[in-house]
Amino acid sequence: MPAGLFRGAFVAWSGTLASGNLTIHAGQTTDLFCYFDSHSYMERDHSRIPVSSLNDGERVEILADNKPGSSTCYARTVAVIDPVAERVAAERAKQTKFQPNPTRSLFFTPTGDRTFSGMVVRLESRALTLRTRSGETTLALRPDTRYLDDGVRAGPAELRVNAHVFVRAGKTIEGILEAYQVMWGQILDVR
Repeated sequence: MPAGLFRGAFVAWSGTLASGNLTIHAGQTTDLFCYFDSHSYMERDHSRIPVSSLNDGERVEILADNKPGSSTCYARTVAVIDPVAERVAAERAKQTKFQPNPTRSLFFTPTGDRTFSGMVVRLESRALTLRTRSGETTLALRPDTRYLDDGVRAGPAELRVNAHVFVRAGKTIEGILEAYQVMWGQILDVR
């Protein structure tokens, strides 16, 4: 069996909880037989599960590989697919794909090829000076520079001296550094 990502209906498993074989019905007449062991990751709703909790007929997605020197199918990951959640996500993707974005500018907005992080030491109407690890850097502020405070769009007046910022920037044809996006705020804890 070739390595890759396969979907199908779970049929059965044999062996122990630590290692064994999975049988997946992948098509009209096709059954996949994959070996699993304690390194295989099986999940449902983003939580790890034992192979014994897989139910007959459940839709699964398998990331299959071959162990070095063997052509036997090896299940690296087995994820139970929630068909309702998958359908909702597909509908949401269709809706957002075809709706025009009213906040998007009709004009070209550059994204930049440079990033800077540091503390704001000087702030003028058309320039921003940062103290970075490599010294002070002055960036030109554009009329369309975006400002984000804690991930929420903000105005240039909300940016303060001594704020720690992250800046996406780039150079103009003349070689002037311009700030395209200035971000600051708190970093949230991962849950």
